[in-house]
Amino acid sequence: MRRLALIPLLLVSALAQAAPLTLGIVLDQNESLADSSTTQRYRAFVGEIERAVGQPVRVQYYTRGFAAIKHAKNGTLDMIFGPAQIIANVSKFKFEPVIKSTATTAAAFVAGPQYKGALTAQSGARLGVPDYESLMGGIARSEINSRGLSKSDFAEVKFHRMAEAPLYGLKLGRYDLAVASAEEAKTWTAANGGRIVLTSAAVPLRALTVQSETVPAAAQQKLSAGLQKNSLNLAMASASKADFKGVASMLNTTPTSLPGAKVVVAAEVRDLLAKGIPIFDVRVEEEYEKAHIPGARSVTYKEGSAKEVGFEAADDQWAMNRLPKDKNAPFIVYCDGTICWRGYKSAVMAINAGYKNVYWFRGGFPEWKEAGLPTETRKN
Repeated sequence: MRRLALIPLLLVSALAQAAPLTLGIVLDQNESLADSSTTQRYRAFVGEIERAVGQPVRVQYYTRGFAAIKHAKNGTLDMIFGPAQIIANVSKFKFEPVIKSTATTAAAFVAGPQYKGALTAQSGARLGVPDYESLMGGIARSEINSRGLSKSDFAEVKFHRMAEAPLYGLKLGRYDLAVASAEEAKTWTAANGGRIVLTSAAVPLRALTVQSETVPAAAQQKLSAGLQKNSLNLAMASASKADFKGVASMLNTTPTSLPGAKVVVAAEVRDLLAKGIPIFDVRVEEEYEKAHIPGARSVTYKEGSAKEVGFEAADDQWAMNRLPKDKNAPFIVYCDGTICWRGYKSAVMAINAGYKNVYWFRGGFPEWKEAGLPTETRKN
């Protein structure tokens, strides 16, 4: 009996001696640390993670997702548990999703009973949206951006910290359109009339992702297996980056068209380059030097403005004096894929400066590589 009693003590001792891991927990809009049931559930969840990896875990709670992403980038977090948009965003910092909720959600644009319009250009609609950094807010921004819409197409766009505020404003007649989860939208329209104008693709509710350099593969497997049943009462399944590829694109996607420019794909870019048309890489220099499209010239777009159609060009810097002097001369711009706004913004700035033959390679360097086309690493 004494030997059996020593087992928990040995486990505690082993945990104490192991190097601690830091877990960032991004709270949902409806969660608060002032609520004891929330803190109790997460304490139990952290205990389950510690048992799975055999190491102590320090916890950092976040109410703002952007702060968690920043800390993931600077290397102060080993693991993150949070909504899908956070998991998708930190994947570029060598984070690997290990487990996700089987439950999914989607964002819906709901029209009030009196509003007959839709999510279109120059709608003049008053739009209420959940918090800018929330999953619903992020998906809503994506749906707006992908249609090439800007704030000027609406009479008003207002983001709310309280998730239920947009639908409440819709009920009061404060808004013409409101964004909510698809589940809430269905319930609201059944009770209040109106209609669902648009529903996005579904994404996982929550997931756990780990820094692949500090959490080894064996520990990742233990986490995936050990958290299938957990204290959060979320049914979970194994996850991978592929599960969140669409989420990342959805949340940060650039418009699919651009008036004044021609959007081209990799094969077209290859053919244009064969004709001697110049191409400009607007990514940061470090990315360019690591690998780029052969013959591309590095002209980094320094981005300070918001990632949206109606961005403030004055907040950005781009050396347009590096472009052809002849404004009728064709050229191509590209950056780091459909979620990179530098390529879009540089094309917009060129068009606004009077260039008539701008080619925007929206898929950028990732699409070029996926097409199996050659790259080079030397600095031009």
